[in-house]
Amino acid sequence: MANTPHHRKVCELFTWDVFVDGGAGGVTDDREAARRHVREGLAGAPPGTWGRVRRVALCPLGRAVYVDLGPVAEACRDSDTVTWHDA
Repeated sequence: MANTPHHRKVCELFTWDVFVDGGAGGVTDDREAARRHVREGLAGAPPGTWGRVRRVALCPLGRAVYVDLGPVAEACRDSDTVTWHDA
C-alpha cells in the first residue's frame, strides 16, 4: 500500500473593520468579501473615515480570540472616492 500524503486545508481568516461612529466589523474566510464589506461601509461614510482588512488565525491555545497575522489592506474615504493601500 502506497503512502499518500494527507493535506489539511488551511482556513484563511480575515477581520474587517470600518472606523466611524457606529462602524462595523466582522470575520470572514473570504478576502474579497472582507474588502467588499469595508468598501460598502465606507461608501456612505464621511470623508476621513477609514477601514482595514487583516489576516488572522484562531488562537492555538483554544482561547476564543484571534491571533493577528498582519495587515492585508487599508482604505480611506475622501470627499469623492475610496482609496485602497495593499500591505
